[in-house]
Amino acid sequence: MRFLPALLIVLFLTACNPARRIETGGPESITTTSQIDIQDVQDASATMIESLLRSGLFQKFAQDNGRKPILLFKDRAIINDTTTRLAMPLLTGDIKAELVNSGVVQLATTYAGVSGRPQDQDAAANARKKALRNQSSSDDATPDFSLTGTIVELSSRAGNTYQLDLQFQMTLTSWSNDLAQWTDTKKVSKQGDKPSVGL
Repeated sequence: MRFLPALLIVLFLTACNPARRIETGGPESITTTSQIDIQDVQDASATMIESLLRSGLFQKFAQDNGRKPILLFKDRAIINDTTTRLAMPLLTGDIKAELVNSGVVQLATTYAGVSGRPQDQDAAANARKKALRNQSSSDDATPDFSLTGTIVELSSRAGNTYQLDLQFQMTLTSWSNDLAQWTDTKKVSKQGDKPSVGL
């Protein structure tokens, strides 16, 4: 009989908080001070890509060259230097969608050119097969820009209060001169003594 009170508590808690669907990254999502949350990822990616598209760099390139620029952006282009094991497609998927749907840039997710730059192995193997068939490398579409980024964090504590500071940074680099053409940083700070619901 001594297990009955514990069982009743479990049943009561379960009944009070049934499983349900919520808006991804919305105000009902859990916010923690121990790791990156989906809200952090969505907010950072949306803010920075909006800044990139608003810069007008892609439009200027198209005017000067008579074609849309080719942008190389791979899933591993963003380095996660935090303690959270983050599924990068959560971040890169939104970025790719924004870039492709903008209509101002051609998005390349692999590159297998002959310039000596780091290459995707599968794409490189495919390029070698094409070169053998065509006996020409003239089809090599070299990217005009590459997009890279980093995510870093700093954790701190004062008594029972925990704080997590995150920094998302992205940089657009020109392949013609290896110089940064655009960069942006999004900082997120969260504070609390336990996980909570909401922003």
